[in-house]
Amino acid sequence: MVDMQILSKLLTEQYTEANFEALLQIMDRLHDAAAIGDLKSVSPLDAREMIGWLDDLVFTAEETIRELQSSIEASEFRAWSDN
Repeated sequence: MVDMQILSKLLTEQYTEANFEALLQIMDRLHDAAAIGDLKSVSPLDAREMIGWLDDLVFTAEETIRELQSSIEASEFRAWSDN
């Protein structure tokens, strides 16, 4: 169960370098635990559940990257065509 106050805070925060660094550290800790076969030390989820969540995260990250790239390309095209 997700604590709604924590979720609300997470969803309204700005995406800063510090936030991305914290996310990267969380993922790195998970990776370290998986590498030594000790997922139970970092999560109550089993490996299959973890894989499902990670697949969703990867998909969402890749889609976000594509959207950002499209936005950059469109912006650069507009700047080029305005000249």
